[in-house]
Amino acid sequence: MANKKVLLINWRDIKNPEAGGAELYFHELFKRINGNGYDITVLAHKVPGLPDEEVVDGMRTLRIGSKFLFNYSAFFYARKHQKEYDLIVEDLNKIPFFTPLCTKTKRLHMVMHFFRKSIFRETFFPLALYVYLMERSVALFYKKEHFLAISQSTADEIRDMGIRAKDIAVVEPGIDTEYFKPTCAKANPPVISYVGRLMKYKNAQFVINAMPRLKELVPGIRLEVAGGGDYRGELEKLVKDLGVADAVKFLGRVSEDEKRDLLSRSTLFINPSFKEGWGINNIEANLCGTISVSNNVAGLKDSVVDGVTGILYENDDPEGFCQKVASVIQDKERLATLEKNAKERALSMSWDAMAAKMHAVLDEVMG
Repeated sequence: MANKKVLLINWRDIKNPEAGGAELYFHELFKRINGNGYDITVLAHKVPGLPDEEVVDGMRTLRIGSKFLFNYSAFFYARKHQKEYDLIVEDLNKIPFFTPLCTKTKRLHMVMHFFRKSIFRETFFPLALYVYLMERSVALFYKKEHFLAISQSTADEIRDMGIRAKDIAVVEPGIDTEYFKPTCAKANPPVISYVGRLMKYKNAQFVINAMPRLKELVPGIRLEVAGGGDYRGELEKLVKDLGVADAVKFLGRVSEDEKRDLLSRSTLFINPSFKEGWGINNIEANLCGTISVSNNVAGLKDSVVDGVTGILYENDDPEGFCQKVASVIQDKERLATLEKNAKERALSMSWDAMAAKMHAVLDEVMG
């Protein structure tokens, strides 16, 4: 029996310099499915220096259109070539491709998370309004479609858009359970770490603002910040204004090996983001023997089981955050139990296990 043809539409492919968690998710899952009942073609926007067509990890990769107008290019490509495919998988990331309006092929729509009103905190009003209205259009044009969410929180958001619960499947991101492991001893004095893009909505400023109080509660504590982004200048200014330059270190962009070392030597990993679909860094930290203290928001509350594999805090309670951090650092026995629980859970989330879940979803959509 011939493999079914799948067109996977995403703004970026895995080789794109701006590829992030969404691209990793798609690539790791679908490269495992490719050739196993399904032949995958990835459609993404053109990138200077990369060919318009190549095979990446066995998957045919097509690059068309520009970075900012790719949604239009993808729409017309899907309409023109729909008969070549048995299934179209569309990543609904900020701006939909509206494949229900241009194709009759079976479809599956993937959602990392919806920004909803949080987009107004991140960018200037006209663009924020555009993204917000594009997301809201899902309720209008995607009724009775099949959806895939990366967490139960995202599934709940999709349902809030008016999509039927029975049409929503959940497949969490996997992780390289062999690569992520402790590589060095815990730092002393304690180090708390942040790993991620330095964007306003990622909220690293929350942790920096907490540092004066944390220094009072935990003598010698340091914060190490890994990642780059548009907001780094603001964060560096905040560090200077608060007088905590001696306790905060910016590492810039780090390699995977450097990230693994940082997660290993950290006493706690802090994930303060306002909005995430899941929180893969939390699981990476767990495999490196480090628990996450995360903002109690959609996505992060799925990747952290509060009081079992990590700790959730409320963003409007900075003093509560500081007390939780100090308490768990000082209670060695409790910290060790949380670390053990977190690692056991993370080990069950390999890419192979998640790919098997995704394969079952594709089979169900194809009937």
